[in-house]
Amino acid sequence: MRASLVSSMFLVLGCAELDPTPAESVAVAEGSVNGSTFRFIEGGSVPYVLGFSPETGQILGGSHQLLLPTNGGREAIDGANSPSFLHPDLQGSMLQLDTTLRQGEAQTSAFASNWWPQRQNGIADRWNSLNKNYSDRTSDPDNLSPVEKYDLLVHPAQPESLGSIATWSMDDLRRPQYLRNPPYIQPAVVVAGPATRWELQHHGLYQGVYPEYWWGHCNGWSAYVAAEGAGPRRDVRVKLVNDKVTECAAAETDCVLFRMADIEALMSEVYFSDTVTFSGRRCETRADRTMRDVYGRPIDPACRDLNPATMHVAITGLLGVGAKPLNGASTERQRLMFVVDHTWDVEVWSFPVKQFSIDVIEEVNVMEAARLLCGGAYHGADCFNYRFNPNARRFVRVAGRFWMISDSVTGDTLRLPPDQRNVPLSVSELHYVLELDDNLTILGGEWIKNPSILNGVNGKELHPDYVWMPIRAQGAGEDEDDLGGTEDNPYISYKKVKALLTLAQRGG
Repeated sequence: MRASLVSSMFLVLGCAELDPTPAESVAVAEGSVNGSTFRFIEGGSVPYVLGFSPETGQILGGSHQLLLPTNGGREAIDGANSPSFLHPDLQGSMLQLDTTLRQGEAQTSAFASNWWPQRQNGIADRWNSLNKNYSDRTSDPDNLSPVEKYDLLVHPAQPESLGSIATWSMDDLRRPQYLRNPPYIQPAVVVAGPATRWELQHHGLYQGVYPEYWWGHCNGWSAYVAAEGAGPRRDVRVKLVNDKVTECAAAETDCVLFRMADIEALMSEVYFSDTVTFSGRRCETRADRTMRDVYGRPIDPACRDLNPATMHVAITGLLGVGAKPLNGASTERQRLMFVVDHTWDVEVWSFPVKQFSIDVIEEVNVMEAARLLCGGAYHGADCFNYRFNPNARRFVRVAGRFWMISDSVTGDTLRLPPDQRNVPLSVSELHYVLELDDNLTILGGEWIKNPSILNGVNGKELHPDYVWMPIRAQGAGEDEDDLGGTEDNPYISYKKVKALLTLAQRGG
């Protein structure tokens, strides 16, 4: 994790009480940055994929650069889980329980796409072609990978060489050499240009370790969908004229065809390292290595997140009541999408949350709240007297669901316009107890196993790790055009990819 002016360690390791006081040199983002009256401190970074190859010394992964609202204030929910860190409007009246608010859906456009897994070479995957030979760029030129097409457009006649590489998985690298499985071998190859070379070396099979099965671009795709809204509507054939992306006439030659999914892939790349608001902590422990207390809760606070109260306030506040957008010029309240890391452990599965429904919301007494938390796994004194939040006076059991946009589109479906893909939303259950004061102000909560279904969904083992909202594509170390930096492709310009998207949204 990078050093920064304002440390983000409270988000990763946990801190019960935090009101950061910015130093004089800390940059404050306001007004012109997001079109609203919100003020933010430029914070540190939170990793979302992090690995290390002892063979190469290469650090692998990406991170979110944080914006921390300055008007968050102290809340009963601990500092790392403050809903106002996700959105500054999630405080005050938004923390009052409203039992009539049972469902909501984001107004912003959304569409299903692909997560561009690193085991398929990320956005260097020739997703629409059987020809996977990167040295051959003439047999099927319209179906090269998204990043190869970008190189042909922006970095023409700049091929680069990659040597053969042998890699092992993270598990193999932890073993003595004589106990490892055979390595994965990638051949030497000459690729289209610097962006393709970088992608293969950092988000593909030419990096210093064989990618974990869950490494991909789901975070970049989620950020793009939540921040940019509508996707492309048609394929476009373009060329550069005076460094400007220009659509070609029907008879023109020396043009590059960008399919809609190619543009989606490139947008996912520029948002791979981004600037966001963030609530929760990043758990960096595998599920099978997580120590739990007698109630089934992870002992490490970073793996016990996300606090269910934060999730409840987020879904009801952002998808139900609505809030001012954090990006763009509008200050009108809208029902907004946000992004979850769907799994609480070291794996990161990012999805935009589109809608929610609360099926059960009922007040329970203190003994019932304690019993729900224990879930029959333990029968000590705390199962009869709720001692987990001494400030709580009232308790509410909640069973609900939220729906996420799918990132599993492949094949012919990926060639369709996004609004014609007809891919169902993915649904996930939530089961928790909310802790409240006498005035029904939400103070916190605990995840519980579904008490109404034998062996039903266990909220202690299936709930989001953290939540976030994208503000801009530019992350740490990148310039205003998203060039530079080390976490996403430093050779891909946001302005040029945005120009492709704008052209592809015309007509169709």
